[in-house]
Amino acid sequence: MLAGTVGGNHKAPSRGSIDGVVKIVGQSHLAQEFITIGLSFEEALGRCVLRDDDQKNCVIVYKAQLEMFDMWTEIQDLTNWLNASAAVGGFNRSLAAMTETQVFVAEGAGIKIPKESQKALLELQKYRAQSQQRNTGQEGESQ
Repeated sequence: MLAGTVGGNHKAPSRGSIDGVVKIVGQSHLAQEFITIGLSFEEALGRCVLRDDDQKNCVIVYKAQLEMFDMWTEIQDLTNWLNASAAVGGFNRSLAAMTETQVFVAEGAGIKIPKESQKALLELQKYRAQSQQRNTGQEGESQ
C-alpha cells in the first residue's frame, strides 16, 4: 500500500501540504556527486549534461562504432568530453553549491527564466532590500 492511502483509496494532498515532497536528509555527500568525474564511459554518460535524447543517442552510437574499430584512445577522449560537459559554464559547481547551501537559483540549474519573471524577481529583491533597511533603521532608533 502506498503512503498516503487509506484502504486503497488515494488521498489527494491538500494545497500547502508537504505530502509528496521528498526531503533529502543525511545525504552530505550529495554535493560531491556533482563535481566527481566518471572514470568509465558509463559513469561519465550518467553524470554528463546533454541537450536531448538525440545527442545522447549519437554519443552511444559513436561509442559503439569506436569499439567496433578498436579505437580505445578515442573512447577515452569521448569519456573525457562527457566528463567536461558538466563543467561548461560552471554547471556542475553551481549544482553542488545549490545542494550544499540549499538555495536554489533557476539560472544556476540551467533553467531559462522569461524576462517578465526576471523583472518581477528584481522588483521583489528591491522590495526585500528596502524592508530590511527599514527594519535595520527601526532597530537603530530603538537602541
